[in-house]
Amino acid sequence: MKNVLIIFCMGFSVFFLIPPVFAENALDLGQIIELQQKQLEEQQRQIDAQQKQLEAQRNMLLDMQQKVQGLTQGVAAPEPPDAKKVAAKPSETSPPRRTETQTTRRDKDHPHEKWEGSFGVEALNTRVKIGGFAELDVIHDTDAIASKGQFITSTIETGDDAAKIDGADGQTNFSVNPTRLYVETRTPIKQRRLTTFLSMDFYDDALDVHPEPRMRQAYGELSNILFGGDLMAGQTWTTFADLEAFPNVLDFQGPNSFFGTRQPLLRWTRGIAAGLKFMLSAETPDNHIIQDADSLTAWPDGVLSLVWDQVPVHLMGSFLARDLRASLDNGPTETAFGWGTSLSGKVGVPFIAEKDFMTFSVTYGEGIGSNFNDQPLDAVFDTTHSELATVPVFGYFVSYEHWWSGQLKSTAVYGFLETDNLDFQSSDSFKETQYASGNLVWQPTESLLFGIEGLWGRREDKGGEDGTDFRTLLTTRYTF
Repeated sequence: MKNVLIIFCMGFSVFFLIPPVFAENALDLGQIIELQQKQLEEQQRQIDAQQKQLEAQRNMLLDMQQKVQGLTQGVAAPEPPDAKKVAAKPSETSPPRRTETQTTRRDKDHPHEKWEGSFGVEALNTRVKIGGFAELDVIHDTDAIASKGQFITSTIETGDDAAKIDGADGQTNFSVNPTRLYVETRTPIKQRRLTTFLSMDFYDDALDVHPEPRMRQAYGELSNILFGGDLMAGQTWTTFADLEAFPNVLDFQGPNSFFGTRQPLLRWTRGIAAGLKFMLSAETPDNHIIQDADSLTAWPDGVLSLVWDQVPVHLMGSFLARDLRASLDNGPTETAFGWGTSLSGKVGVPFIAEKDFMTFSVTYGEGIGSNFNDQPLDAVFDTTHSELATVPVFGYFVSYEHWWSGQLKSTAVYGFLETDNLDFQSSDSFKETQYASGNLVWQPTESLLFGIEGLWGRREDKGGEDGTDFRTLLTTRYTF
């Protein structure tokens, strides 16, 4: 009986005491689970905050990399990826430019990796761009002119003999000589950029229409290399030429009074203020034209130019100095100082029409004729006095470009070039030329151009004989 009572008491304790113990333990376990859940939620919030912080740091790093890349290329950094601003197209911010004649291209400021139309050569960290155009010109002249492909007014035949020359009663020629190919490369070098440019066309014979390859430009340029300026070496347009002022004509030659020589040179360019830059160059003296004696060289031509460019106004002033030398039959060397000055520009006229603009150039000098498109003499050797005399020359042109629509435009140009003939020059020496042109150009896309142009030219000799020619030009151009 005693044993039964003991067993009963033990069972009573188990039945009434153990459940409260389990209940107490169960309560502690729930608190633990709840506490762990709160800790996990707090950790998740910390992880989310860290991820946002890392994302912000990553965006800052990308922005810094882009800015560093922009500084490496010597250009302004692009907008960050999330920027809302959309850059305006060049045609919306400034008058269109004739990119196929320009040395300084519109895409010069594109960041290295985003240089439009280029592809990379990773092993060299260089980007390459290939471009150009294929062009066919159909040309009809009403009178005799020696230059069949380019409209060079100084080659218009003059005098009674002009009527006996082939083409005096009209001639038609087809030409693909303006067709052009260029290769440009850009390579970052520390805080600088090396640019090379090579272009060619098919005007090896400037007077003919049979295509023969000719090198147009071949140069290299290193930015920020000398006193913060850019250094260019090779063959390109003379520093005296203002390519912004060159009118958008279809004729390959352009106005008679344009200073359009491409030649070997060494040029230093530096920006000195917003929109203002300074150019200084030493250029080859090999192209001097001296009559009645052998042209010699001793010192390069020197050119100094100052350019101010603030849309819608572009102005350029230049000064040229050259050492002219000649010898007759290996005799003593005679020298003369040649010089010239020029003012040119391009001015938008938004008060007339948003995209219209005019260009102009006025040049005067002595002994600089060879650099004009019509290439009159620089100097003449006076055999009577055994001295070298420079020939004064004055030239100007003015043009106006009007846009009829977004795809249709016209350009009108007038040019004049005159030399002050020396007394002992012959009667058939170049005295003056006049040039006038007008066109209608349809450009449905950036790659296609169709146009018609009428050109008129007149040449007059010292003796008073003259000649004229009217040319009709049809152009088809495919750009790539």
